[in-house]
Amino acid sequence: MVNCSEIIFILVTRTLECIFVLLEYSVDEVSKLYNVFCKAYNTSDNSSSNNTPKTVVIVGGSFAGLAALQELAFGESSNIRIVVIDQKNFFEYTPGVLRLFCDPSQFLTSLGREFDANRYTKNVMFLHGEVTAIHSDTNGLSYIPYNETTTMNLQYDYLIYAAGSTHTYPITASSDERTLLSREEGWIVANRKIKSSQKIVILGAGAVGTELAAEIIDYFPNKEVTLIDASPIVVPLFPKSTQEYAQRWLQKKGVRLLLGKSLDKWDDKSCQFKDGTILQADAVYVCFGGKPNSKPASTQNKSMFTMNGRKSLLVDQYLSCSNNTNIFSCGDVAYPPTEALAQGFHAEIQGIVAAKNVLATIHSSISINNRMTRYPHDICKSSRMPLVYVLSLGKYDGVLGFNNITIPGSIAAIFKWILEYTKVLQMEGKLLGRLIWKFGDAAALFLSRTIVRPPPMP
Repeated sequence: MVNCSEIIFILVTRTLECIFVLLEYSVDEVSKLYNVFCKAYNTSDNSSSNNTPKTVVIVGGSFAGLAALQELAFGESSNIRIVVIDQKNFFEYTPGVLRLFCDPSQFLTSLGREFDANRYTKNVMFLHGEVTAIHSDTNGLSYIPYNETTTMNLQYDYLIYAAGSTHTYPITASSDERTLLSREEGWIVANRKIKSSQKIVILGAGAVGTELAAEIIDYFPNKEVTLIDASPIVVPLFPKSTQEYAQRWLQKKGVRLLLGKSLDKWDDKSCQFKDGTILQADAVYVCFGGKPNSKPASTQNKSMFTMNGRKSLLVDQYLSCSNNTNIFSCGDVAYPPTEALAQGFHAEIQGIVAAKNVLATIHSSISINNRMTRYPHDICKSSRMPLVYVLSLGKYDGVLGFNNITIPGSIAAIFKWILEYTKVLQMEGKLLGRLIWKFGDAAALFLSRTIVRPPPMP
């Protein structure tokens, strides 16, 4: 039976989709003409003290890496060569992938896009390969190209390390899913597993576990879904109003909540609590314990990088890695001195800051620190980044949050659709997406420092 929220969601999103498609086509045509003009006439910026192009290598093609790429490629300086290297040949909108457990058809239509260097006017190259080591003493890195076994070397003048973090499969792609089509097949297999499982256990009631439980029970209301966490409440890092709304929603839908329960061990078919109780299931999904992808930085020259206990790269306020003046790190793999919240918005802002500081270093004079951008102080005029999130609760419900303000219900689902659609456009390098989020980011930062300030640190 179709309810009112579903009707509103479908009508609004279909209307917006038509508008966005028309705008995208119009703006994209203008962008193509502009790119042709720039490549034909090559209006270079010769303001650098050294006219030899500098090579900037970006490791990682997700939110932080692509934000850094766009800041460099569409910025004022053109006297640079940009190389983006990623073990995949595509961008995946990770905040939306939990839906693919239940509807894998949306991967190619909405959430996955191949990298395309033709979107950029400057000297941009995408390399498909896995970085294995960073040699900061020689300004080089080692990588293995996709489908090859020979290790190659790549030299850089500046490095932005934005390799992100790895979560359990299939939330993070496996080593066999390095192309768009193989990743789609992986999601189809994950969907078959969900369909064939009656008893499903989800470990971890943070945002990932809560959204996964909501997706499964919304698509398959007759399945037995159990959500387990040592915390006494779901999404413990979010405001209390979001916690309470999400918990009521899950309970109303029939999700079994085992909160305040500590686990001893688990496998694919069961989990055991500290008190010895064993819970059997047809499928167990682990939704906690993301690990920073910092191994290449620790392989050689360990003294050149500083890491914390989680193996995150420690960076200073300029996102520069300690002991390295030409290496910056951003996103989930980095740990800034102010905060290290794993959010796409924060990762993007960090990518922008890292790129700005690369450009500042390239054009530096003696007083380089006067030109460097501090994170987050100079980018948002505050010592705190805003907390911006949309917690999905099935297809037509959720909670929209901005610092201490929360808006639950179908409007959150509509907003998440808008965010997802336009954010994928932006990460593709399309002009419409970049324009929308240029305004969106500025508006969020302005509101956070003036009207709706961030909540106090826990």
